[in-house]
Amino acid sequence: MEIQPLKGVVDSSAVRYLDFMNSIPVAVFRTTIEGQITYCNLGYARIFGYDSPKELIGKPVIDLYRNKTDRGLLIESLLQRGRVTDLPLRFVKQDGTSFWCSVTARAVMDDDGIVVHMDGVIKDISARVDDEAETADPDDVLNPRDEILLYFDLQGVIRGISTGAAGLFGYCREDLVGRSFTNFLIPEHRELFLLLLSDILKFGSEEVVLTVNNCDGQKRHIRCNALLVKREDRVQHIKGILHDITDSLRQQKEQALNEKFQGVLEMAGGVAHRMNQPLTIINNLLDEVISACQSTNPIYEKILMVQTQIRNMNELTKKIGSIKKYEAMEYVAGIKIVDIDRAS
Repeated sequence: MEIQPLKGVVDSSAVRYLDFMNSIPVAVFRTTIEGQITYCNLGYARIFGYDSPKELIGKPVIDLYRNKTDRGLLIESLLQRGRVTDLPLRFVKQDGTSFWCSVTARAVMDDDGIVVHMDGVIKDISARVDDEAETADPDDVLNPRDEILLYFDLQGVIRGISTGAAGLFGYCREDLVGRSFTNFLIPEHRELFLLLLSDILKFGSEEVVLTVNNCDGQKRHIRCNALLVKREDRVQHIKGILHDITDSLRQQKEQALNEKFQGVLEMAGGVAHRMNQPLTIINNLLDEVISACQSTNPIYEKILMVQTQIRNMNELTKKIGSIKKYEAMEYVAGIKIVDIDRAS
C-alpha cells in the first residue's frame, strides 16, 4: 500500500517560514543580477511604501533607485568583491519621495561559480542624513592651511569644490558641482570610492588614494582624507582634503626602477664574469678536439655544432656584460624577465 504524505504539512511549514521572514524587523530582498526582484519580505515592501511583497516581486529593481547608475556601480562592486557592506544609496518610494538607505548584500553563485542572484538587506538611514544641508563655498571658508577641498554627498555627488581642487581636474568649478566624483575616476578605482563611502558612515573618517583623469585625459594620483561632517547628529556632507601625489609617486617609481636597474647591472656583471672563464676553457678544448679529429669521423659534425652553440653562449655573455638599461619582456603567467637584446 502506497503511503501518501500528510496533507498540509509542507504548506504549513512554508507559511511558518513566510510568517517568520515577514515578522523580523529587517528589510530582506533577493534580486537576479539582471535586476528582477525575486523575493522580498514585508519590511522591504513597507520601506518603499507598499502594503505587500507581492506588489514588488517580479518588478525591475532599478525602478526603486533614485539614480539608475547606482545599480550598475553596486553590481560592479559585487562582482569584483563578492559583497558590499553599508553602502549608502538613494532610493524612491512608491509616492516618488526620495530617501537614503544603507545596503548590505552578497553575490550568490551556482555550482559553476556563476553569479545568479544577489541577497541582501537595506536599512533606512534618512533620519541620519540632512538633504537640505547647504554646503559652504570652500573658497569662502577661512582656511589658513590653504587646503584643497572637495565636498560631496553620501553618493559621491560633488556639492562644493575649491578653486585649487578644481585645478586638479582641469575644469572650472561650475563644471564640477552636481557631477559624480566617480565620473572622473579610472574604472578600476570606482570600487575603492564605493568602499570609502560605505566605510565613512561607520568610522567617520577614511583615507584613500584615487586616480582621476583630468580634462586632458592625463592621470592624476590624489590622496583623499575624507571626514564625515555632521550637525545635530545628522550627516551634512563629506569633506575631502585632497593632496596631489602624482609627482611623488612618479619619483618613487623612478627610484624603484633605478634600484631595480642597479640590481640588474650587478647581476649581469657577476654572471658575465663567472661565465667567461669556463667558456674560454671549453673553447680551447674544442679547438684541440677539432684539430685532432678527422673530418670523416661520424662525430665531427656534432663537435662543430657544439662549437657553434658555445660561440652563441660567448655572444650572449658579451651582451649580458654590456647591459646599459633596464628593459623587460613578458615571460609566462604574468612574469617579466630582462630582455637582454634590448637592454644591451
